Amino acid sequence: MTYLPADFTITIRSAQPHALHLNVAGDLDYETSNWFTNEVNQALDTHREQHGPALEDLHLDFSGLTGIDSSALTVLLLLHRRTHPAGITLHLDQQPAYMTRVLEITGIADHLTQDARATHTAAGIAHDEQNESASAP
Repeated sequence: MTYLPADFTITIRSAQPHALHLNVAGDLDYETSNWFTNEVNQALDTHREQHGPALEDLHLDFSGLTGIDSSALTVLLLLHRRTHPAGITLHLDQQPAYMTRVLEITGIADHLTQDARATHTAAGIAHDEQNESASAP
């Protein structure tokens, strides 16, 4: 049986076709990281079922966060691995100072929140240029 602290929650604040806003409250740590991953993935899957592949921005509001450990970094990196290739930019809103500090020290803050659309547009242009040069006489 998995213990889940009653004070850890993920709630959908709002969902529009191009933006999904989730509130995260409590400790995001070893005890809650799998549940966090499952809940966010379910919210993404439900959003896709309702709106198709229109999602561009996933906002995670951490104003209710009370603590993190290294497991939080792992699940955020896994979430980025899912969202970024799908063209969804991850936004880590209302971070407590300790979360911002950990993300900066580890060097993953910019990686997690890079604009997925700009990256895919740049990759598409590079791919098109590569195809053009390969087909040129």
